[in-house]
Amino acid sequence: MIHPTAVVSPQARIDPSAQIGPWCVIDGEVSIGPRTRLVSGVTVLGRVTIGADNLFGAHAVIGGEPHDPRYRQEPTEVIIGDRNQVFEFVTIHRGTTRRCGQTVLGSDNMVMAYVHLAHDVVVGDHCRITSYSGITGLCTIEDHAIISGMVGMQQGVRVGAYAFISGHTAITQDVLPYSIAYGTEGATHLRGANLIGLKRHGFARDDIQIARRLMAAFQGSARPFEQVLAEVETGFDTQHPMVRRVLDFARGPSLRGVLR
Repeated sequence: MIHPTAVVSPQARIDPSAQIGPWCVIDGEVSIGPRTRLVSGVTVLGRVTIGADNLFGAHAVIGGEPHDPRYRQEPTEVIIGDRNQVFEFVTIHRGTTRRCGQTVLGSDNMVMAYVHLAHDVVVGDHCRITSYSGITGLCTIEDHAIISGMVGMQQGVRVGAYAFISGHTAITQDVLPYSIAYGTEGATHLRGANLIGLKRHGFARDDIQIARRLMAAFQGSARPFEQVLAEVETGFDTQHPMVRRVLDFARGPSLRGVLR
């Protein structure tokens, strides 16, 4: 159903079961999948692909031009999966040629009001990004991560799977999987393992203890990072999936270094 006040480009492909509410504007090569609902005043611009069963709250803007002076109208895009909740006044900008030309929001995510996802951001699945957070260009957020309210992230930062970032935190370095990044009351630091989150996701007690020990091994900046990695590789079972994930993340390409 398309409301009579909506403005829809002839280039757009909208599933008949999708709902386009009053005063929405869809302009460009937009594809909207089954049962996706745009509540009211939603703007979708450029090359945007949206999957099934998504909800977009009032006045969200999807596919706007990136805030990047090097952008020259290249045919970049936004790709959004299924079953996402994207609430009021969220902005998601299209990608640039600085990465792969795509800004990506996976599936089963909740993006709360006034969140900004800048160009070339990649968000995995089952993430929660709380109101007023700003995710700047080229950041990556892996599956099941939680970003609390009013978090600001520097360009190119990575957030690992099952990580938790506390409210009002400035993130200038990569956040390890399974960890808590805490900066609510001072300088941002690795506080430890995300114990509550791991319990809620059904991790076994032994695995949670491994995560606790892993984060303790990384905490503090007195030792060189390579020494920490070597100690983890000798002190843990590197075939364990959680250990492997943390080591792969820690040794992965990083613009900012890893938060400790």
